[in-house]
Amino acid sequence: MSRKIKFVQIAAAGILMLGCNTLSQHSYAPRSSSSSIGLSHGTPNVPELKRLANGHYRVTQPWTVKLKSRQWHIQKGYQSNGITAPDFIKQRMGDGIDQPETWSAVFHDWLFTQPGMTRALADQTFYDILIAYGVSSQKAELMYSTVRTYSLTKSIR
Repeated sequence: MSRKIKFVQIAAAGILMLGCNTLSQHSYAPRSSSSSIGLSHGTPNVPELKRLANGHYRVTQPWTVKLKSRQWHIQKGYQSNGITAPDFIKQRMGDGIDQPETWSAVFHDWLFTQPGMTRALADQTFYDILIAYGVSSQKAELMYSTVRTYSLTKSIR
């Protein structure tokens, strides 16, 4: 890995960690038995996730996401590492099965598995779902910017 790419990745992680430490808490919809978007108020319901021994997450029930007139179906059994960051950063960001940041990260990872999905569109959709889950706009923007920076380092390799 080139020194420039490594610097960008470390800088992005540092900015994210500092920014997330100063942002206010989020509010989100309570866990419900349904794993689809609540259409009347626009707030996503919570996916059913299990944290695995390796720290990754598995979707334990089919999860339908409807967001901005698009609909996706994430299959039961899909696995993701969730938030891609060192553990000390993940803890500050909201890592866990009960955290909208993790739900959004799992969804973002799943988007990359879809034919024709670009990094730019997946990253923008990540921002949109963070906002839909009630993450503050400041934190969502910071997380989006970090993900975009990471995506850009992938494209210059």
